Amino acid sequence: MQRKEHARAATRSRAEIPLIDKDTILERLFESKGVGDALWRHRLSRESDVLLEAEAKASAGAVLVSFWHLPGMPMDSGTPTAWLPELSTELVEVHCACQPEVAAQRFLQRRRHPGHLNRQASYAEVLRSLRAIPCLGALKIGPRVNVDTSQDPDLDIVIRDIHAEFLR
Repeated sequence: MQRKEHARAATRSRAEIPLIDKDTILERLFESKGVGDALWRHRLSRESDVLLEAEAKASAGAVLVSFWHLPGMPMDSGTPTAWLPELSTELVEVHCACQPEVAAQRFLQRRRHPGHLNRQASYAEVLRSLRAIPCLGALKIGPRVNVDTSQDPDLDIVIRDIHAEFLR
């Protein structure tokens, strides 16, 4: 079972909180509007950011999954975060991390919709990009639960840690 499937199963069976994943939204746009070049993908990505925000605001609470924009990133990179504090005073950031080399391999090996254009990136390009991320810091939207994803994490422990942050 892939990580997202684990997250969906854990979310639904333990807390009945919906999972809203930007990639799922983006892939729906690829299916309805088609696949194009990098500029087209960027346009659909920004549209999916708007839809993600709308779905999150319409929910009564959710697990939101995206590659979030961090200070220091190019302005058009990552999902904007300014709206996140508007959702609730109770937010927990779950930060998944592993060695950049592992993340780059996973990124290139995962099966995604062709509209993502992942096949155009080389290992060196992906690795360079991933190595820059830890220098950017955290979202700073609330408490942060760090999850080492070098191996499959124990989801019971992750959920326990998230709940503990909500209780503080």
